[in-house]
Amino acid sequence: MTNDKTIRAGILFICFVLAIYGLHVTQNLLAPFALAVFFWLIIDAFARWIDNLSSKIPYWFALSIALLVVVLGIAGVIIVIADTANDIARDVPRYKARLGEIFEWVGRITRQDDWTVSSLDNRFGISDKIQSIVLGLAASVQGVLSNFMIIAIYVIFLFAAQSSFPKKMDDLFPDMNGRARAQKVVLRIRESVEKYVGVQTLMSLIQTVLSYIVMLAFGLDNALFWAMVIFILNFIPIIGGVLAIILPLLFAVVQFESVTKFGGLAGGLVLVQFVINNTLQPKMMGDSMNMSALVVVLSLTLWGALWGGVGMFLAAPLTVIIMIVLAQFPSTRWISVLLSADGHPDMDEHEKKRQEAKPGM
Repeated sequence: MTNDKTIRAGILFICFVLAIYGLHVTQNLLAPFALAVFFWLIIDAFARWIDNLSSKIPYWFALSIALLVVVLGIAGVIIVIADTANDIARDVPRYKARLGEIFEWVGRITRQDDWTVSSLDNRFGISDKIQSIVLGLAASVQGVLSNFMIIAIYVIFLFAAQSSFPKKMDDLFPDMNGRARAQKVVLRIRESVEKYVGVQTLMSLIQTVLSYIVMLAFGLDNALFWAMVIFILNFIPIIGGVLAIILPLLFAVVQFESVTKFGGLAGGLVLVQFVINNTLQPKMMGDSMNMSALVVVLSLTLWGALWGGVGMFLAAPLTVIIMIVLAQFPSTRWISVLLSADGHPDMDEHEKKRQEAKPGM
């Protein structure tokens, strides 16, 4: 018996290593498709929400509105990025002069006479490091944009094949019990991902609007661009929320000459995120993801190493899908239990409430 368990554990470990290697090797193929599925779920959920507003609204009309909103949103993002790039390129001399003043001020406090932009650049290679970071971010954005047509084609074919999914489910699982179990798994995955996307979108939108008002009130340059950055980064668990505050504040350090103004902006952005992350989001999110904070961090690290920015963006929903699927097999259920927060990886909220309502023996 012990040998059987050891063999199974060894096989599982080998399969895990091979799966990780396969995901990394097929990054250029699987990452765009994963994004396409993500957008498909968002658009479909949005369309069904519009469709449920009134019985007179047909689904095709609701889907057309949802698609139009998404296309206009993407076009708006591209326009904002282009406009911000032009503004930054125009104001580079002013920002460089301000950066020199900051280094001189720090040098006077620390009594370091050689604290200038050029001397620090020569000593630490700041320009090269900044350039590598910018190029890395630009490469990620370029990668997403270059795959945009592929992602769009995937989304179109997903909607085209959507009507045939029930028939394929019947063909794959002719047995009624197996079909019911498979449908339950698919529904659980869909509900978890849709709820996560819906709540994250709403929370990101609220935080974006409030942060935009704060940045606009303090006169931060390119506030609309930073609001867009905050909206996108909030889909990345834990790290995204931190970066959503740090990045505009780093820009504010170069722009603002007043410490009071910078402090007010920092306090406003931190207050907005603190209130949302500690009041609204926990109440609305509930147990839809059913993952502990440690698993979230580990999944963020793993998917980020495999697929870069796209992996970090999709880390939470991808891990939930894997957790629910692993729970369906006796040999891998223990992994799913470890990944879950409450030890019930394949139960939805209604099932958990029914179980809690049962009297004890």
